[in-house]
Amino acid sequence: MTPAPEIPEAPRHTGAVTVSVFGPVTVDGAARPFTRAFALDLVTYLVLHPHGAGTDQWVTALWPDRVMAPATIHSTSSAARRALGTSTDGRDLLPHGHARLRMSDAVRCDVDLVTELLNADRLARRAAMAVLRGRPFDGLRRYEWVISEGHLARAESVASRLTASVASDFLSDGDAVGAQTALRRGLAVTPYDEGLWRLLLDATYATGSASGLDQVIAELAVVLGASPVLQRLSPALDLADLVHPATWDHYVDLRKRGRS
Repeated sequence: MTPAPEIPEAPRHTGAVTVSVFGPVTVDGAARPFTRAFALDLVTYLVLHPHGAGTDQWVTALWPDRVMAPATIHSTSSAARRALGTSTDGRDLLPHGHARLRMSDAVRCDVDLVTELLNADRLARRAAMAVLRGRPFDGLRRYEWVISEGHLARAESVASRLTASVASDFLSDGDAVGAQTALRRGLAVTPYDEGLWRLLLDATYATGSASGLDQVIAELAVVLGASPVLQRLSPALDLADLVHPATWDHYVDLRKRGRS
């Protein structure tokens, strides 16, 4: 078996801190762990609002169904400030603000870093794939604002575009295994993107595995909600009804080519 290609090391922000949201939210470069409830949520919220946010705005996002005591609001921002620490010049990465907080420019989000690399060279884009660790914003205590403000959709779109470009590069180079590796990583972030599943069918077909095509389409059906038992009882009917027609037609076409 051809070994899967190694994914280069993920790109790093040259500034002080990177908030990574592709997978469980982590803060690379923070001074200390985020131990207080909602401090990590606040940092995530602010890094995605580079022009800052008023107190009412971020408090409503973090506690949409509660009226919070001023002491809790203050202690949350203070805990986030302590955890982030200071920049090289000694300034707080989360400066104090009167009724408004704005993150230092030294703190970046990995969604922005990957977006900047979408049109970079092949090696840089391949390295950016290492950022894709899983479903975006996993681990936040409140998730509603991520969806309502469009941050989840943006993260998924960036991951999908990066994955498709890297996988296409691998396929054009005749490296089907490399394409499969990239696509599996991207699908961990955006599992419902059938465009990536169709590319995975292409990569699997390029390996010469007809049974592999069946496995890919069955995996997609499970993602979309099919019962594995129903798949075994009536695979064609069940799967064809679940997946997008373009995906099903592509699968059927590749299966026919494989038999010819």
